Amino acid sequence: MPYVIGIDGGGTKTTCVFQKVEDYDPFLKPQREVNIGEGTNPLSVGFEQMTDRLHQLVQYGLEAQGIPQGDVVGLCAGIAGTRLEANRLMVEHELKQLGQRLHLHPDAFYKVKSDLYVALRGAMQPADKEGILVICGTGSNAIGVSQAGHLVYNGGWGHILGDEGSGYSIGLQALKAVCKAYDRRQSPTELTGMVLDTLQLASEQELIHYIYREGKSKNEIASLARLVIEASTHSDRVAVEILREAGDELVELVRGLMRKSASFHEAIPVTVAGSIFTYSDIIKNRFVEGLSVHRAGQYQPPYADPVEGAIIVAMEAISKPTI
Repeated sequence: MPYVIGIDGGGTKTTCVFQKVEDYDPFLKPQREVNIGEGTNPLSVGFEQMTDRLHQLVQYGLEAQGIPQGDVVGLCAGIAGTRLEANRLMVEHELKQLGQRLHLHPDAFYKVKSDLYVALRGAMQPADKEGILVICGTGSNAIGVSQAGHLVYNGGWGHILGDEGSGYSIGLQALKAVCKAYDRRQSPTELTGMVLDTLQLASEQELIHYIYREGKSKNEIASLARLVIEASTHSDRVAVEILREAGDELVELVRGLMRKSASFHEAIPVTVAGSIFTYSDIIKNRFVEGLSVHRAGQYQPPYADPVEGAIIVAMEAISKPTI
């Protein structure tokens, strides 16, 4: 009984699901058993550790669901860090080797796409042939696909060069707001007490040591975004403004895509993914309003999770084996 595997591999976690080929219906969102493991971005963890983590995740799923290894006829993985063709090909090679070690079907196919692409395919409505997706979590970026299948990317420059509107950017703005309030360059904000309590600092001046001497990770700074979202629910003006500006930056990702491709138009579906959209109504509402004001597409809720996009691509490979 043939199965395909769908994988969504990000920097912090990886999701793996299995689909029985004969039961697949593109217009039906199934209830799946989801296996979750550690991040598999090869640029962060290295190709060897990426392969080891994928091996553990797939093997566990096969055993947990009682799927014979030889019944797996295909695998599609959306992996972060594979936008460059050289990296994509290296991951594809590793997956083929992995399939041999796991004794998957000898003629199984292996497709590797960027995590952005499978997220887009999962978020789009099944009948749509074009669309734009904005992802906003720790970082931020966007991808669009035209009716002709042409892909266009925006953002994804990382926290030093870009990631505007992201959790990292919002967390950093919170720290800057505390400094500006201390200097009387900005209005007092509830964020001061919240940040100092969370970071267990005695005063604003200890932020210098916190930032410059301890090498804070992106994820730790991004986690401070929740404080901004919480303060905004108390109508803190500084927090609200930080979130509104973040929403505006995310709209600019879409507007940039539309400038890059004449194929994108004001009626193109635009959807979103990521924790920031999930937890901040201010950002989401500002984003939706901005799309309307700038005629930069029409918002629609995401259809399914990114890993579902990997299943969609895998099933397309079965129905069109020459692609």
